[in-house]
Amino acid sequence: MSSAITLIPASRTPLWRGRLLAWLIALPMLLVLAALLLAWSQPQAEIWAHLRAYVLVEVISNSVWLMLNVAIGVSVLGIGFAWLSAHCDYPGRRILDWALVLPLAMPTYVVAFAWIGVLDYSAPLQTSWRALSGSRASLFDGRGILGASVLLSLVLYPYVYVLARSAFLRQGAAGFDAARCLGHAPFSAFFRVALPLIRPAWVAGLSLALLETLADFGAVSILGVDTFTTAIYKTWFGLFSLAGAAQLATLLLLAVASVLLLEHWLRGNSQRREASVRPQPRLRLQGGRGWLASGGACLLIALGFGLPVLQLLSWLDLSNFDGSGLLAASSNTLLLGMCVATLVLLIGGGMAWLSHAKPSDGVRGSAEFVATLGYAIPGTVLAVAVMGLLIAGQHWTSEHMGLELALVGSILGVLIALCVRFLRVGHGAVQAGLTQLRPSLFESARLLGAGRAQRWRQIAWPQLRPSALAAMLLVLVETMKEMPATLMLRPFGWDTLAVRIYAQTAEGLWVQAAAPGLLLVAAGLLPVWWLVRSQH
Repeated sequence: MSSAITLIPASRTPLWRGRLLAWLIALPMLLVLAALLLAWSQPQAEIWAHLRAYVLVEVISNSVWLMLNVAIGVSVLGIGFAWLSAHCDYPGRRILDWALVLPLAMPTYVVAFAWIGVLDYSAPLQTSWRALSGSRASLFDGRGILGASVLLSLVLYPYVYVLARSAFLRQGAAGFDAARCLGHAPFSAFFRVALPLIRPAWVAGLSLALLETLADFGAVSILGVDTFTTAIYKTWFGLFSLAGAAQLATLLLLAVASVLLLEHWLRGNSQRREASVRPQPRLRLQGGRGWLASGGACLLIALGFGLPVLQLLSWLDLSNFDGSGLLAASSNTLLLGMCVATLVLLIGGGMAWLSHAKPSDGVRGSAEFVATLGYAIPGTVLAVAVMGLLIAGQHWTSEHMGLELALVGSILGVLIALCVRFLRVGHGAVQAGLTQLRPSLFESARLLGAGRAQRWRQIAWPQLRPSALAAMLLVLVETMKEMPATLMLRPFGWDTLAVRIYAQTAEGLWVQAAAPGLLLVAAGLLPVWWLVRSQH
């Protein structure tokens, strides 16, 4: 009886049919991995000789140093302010708690070119520095490994902050009190008790920040730092070798896999529980300590969000406004985002429903894992793999079916790459909503004579609607901000806001890039607002 109650009506689908459908959903991701591996069947001796001589050493060194610096930066900023937010009280804390998430609304490449303007040699900051110091040298131009590390840390620390703050809020006071009774100072008790307990949350946030660092293309290219993503782009469009770019992309994929394995190892079996759930009382920071905490939070928000937005607004020139071009780019961006969000919701929701209907099926679970790997793969890697698939598909249809399909350079490639990339986002949101469904409601409705369609319309959808809307919103904004895959696969002359920003910043046209940058920032505020609303 109990086993019958736990089944959702969708579980009556034959087992083989559900498994086949799950693997069909995972097929695009399998084809992407196969395309990257098959690229090694095409020797690229001259390309690799050039890469080994002039590219690889610098790219590997830059990528490693960038990841190490960002790991330190986001950990210190995220954990430090998460602890202050969860366990301390200081002036303005209630407002600063959610304002500290605002940098998530900023695409990294928008912050990069905004900071280039803030730190320009003729900008007020640099001229004031030269006037005060009497030196003709710049204070700091923001370029290079150091500039990229600081910038990415300022934008990506909310990944650690949000998860660590949530973990700190769930901690009881028993462990910390026991450490204090054993003679440990607050600083020592924090490192011995509080920090180890939030390790899973810290590692999860850190892995997201590192994956974003590996995947970043726009910011590092603007700041003049060669990493794997820029090397893949230059190999494809500079050396005109798609196979060489695909082979280089497999190395980046190994780096991504290393980050995921490191996350799994660091998490380990660290699912700890405290005996007491009594919340820890907030420490009231008064006087200088309180204002120091408030000032630090305000400075962080200003550097990661406020100053870049002000710089974009100062560049905005309505007298030289390209309204038609911006309108076309905005329309393309919105159309692409809506198409990808709808497809991801349908595909990811369908897979989540299959998994929920038969949670013990390991075959479906494996297909689900493979299908949602795309979020961990950089856009440049997906672009290279999808282009290889489109070329192969175009040749096959021409030779075997006599059809001359223009697959290469079509919007189809962009849709495939972005759906694979963001399937995890839509799937995760719908899956979270499915966990709230009570199977007993379906059984009761079935006993009362309600059909399958009626049960879905009157029971399932009203409870899934908030999660589905959240999924569509998140995928919409992520698609609008995504640059490398769209840049590399789009039809010729078909620009989105992100592509327009890249084209203008590549030419040093910072002023012209301000308007599309502000539009993307405004779009990025939507998921941040949703995140803050869901936590308060």
